Amino acid sequence: MFEFIKIITLRATYECQEEGGLPAYLGSTIRGILGHCLRDSFCEYPRRRCYRCERKDACTYVRCFSNTGGEAGAVNPFTLYVHGGGKENWKKGDVCIFDLTLFGNGAEQAGVYLDALIAAEQKGWGAARLSFRLIQVIEAETGNMIYVDGKRWICNLSPRPLQIVERNASYANLFFDTPLRIVSGDKLFETLPFDLLIQFLIRRISLLTTAHTEFQLEWDEAGLLEEAGKIRTISEYWREIPFERYSMNRKNGKLELPSKTGWVLYEGDLSTFVPILEVGRYLRLGKGATIGFGHYEISYDR
Repeated sequence: MFEFIKIITLRATYECQEEGGLPAYLGSTIRGILGHCLRDSFCEYPRRRCYRCERKDACTYVRCFSNTGGEAGAVNPFTLYVHGGGKENWKKGDVCIFDLTLFGNGAEQAGVYLDALIAAEQKGWGAARLSFRLIQVIEAETGNMIYVDGKRWICNLSPRPLQIVERNASYANLFFDTPLRIVSGDKLFETLPFDLLIQFLIRRISLLTTAHTEFQLEWDEAGLLEEAGKIRTISEYWREIPFERYSMNRKNGKLELPSKTGWVLYEGDLSTFVPILEVGRYLRLGKGATIGFGHYEISYDR
């Protein structure tokens, strides 16, 4: 159903070179580092805001990392997931592993992101500017080497179609292990009924498809949401997470992003929705996918 979306996940492993502190959720820090690396490589007018630049439509940095909007809105062709999130105190020899998953046109430009991952070891991480050394980059699905000790295996940078296995299911449990931001009218969600979940997943899939593939996705959104409204929430638990990140657009340099972690159990005829739920595992749910938000694991009754 979603084979038109090309996908590849680059799993990067870095070793900390000194002692210091970093934010508990490193996704924002890593995204910022990769952004600086890409901007250094491709931006011809670094003093201009991307949305005001006459070169934005032809700019690799904008296309791969800083989509400024348009018909599909501002949606970028990648997500981040940092393994073992929550660590703040780092010592020399500690290892940071994260997944950079690329979609559509982004997956076709995987070499651009690999260059950024390599360049990232020349940047200081976080406010303390900690030094990290790149150990390896592998393709997460196969385990094939892409970069180790200065050697590259470019043949392993080939994206694959996003293939989803259909299944019949009456129960589905979604466990969100990174902050989730579903916001309506500047208000953070309190509960997550199934039709709201599907509404946000459909929107994200549609936006990414329009912006970063050549495929025209057509589905009965109204009909899907009507059927989604019949799925029951059996139980759910949410814990609010205070989160803030650096923002050059704020006077105080900080942007507050309240979010939640937790889980939710659904019951009903879920078979129709399994492909959408499975795609959501890769594309994520809610705001902040490019800083590691909205990642979930899902289990079914069969």
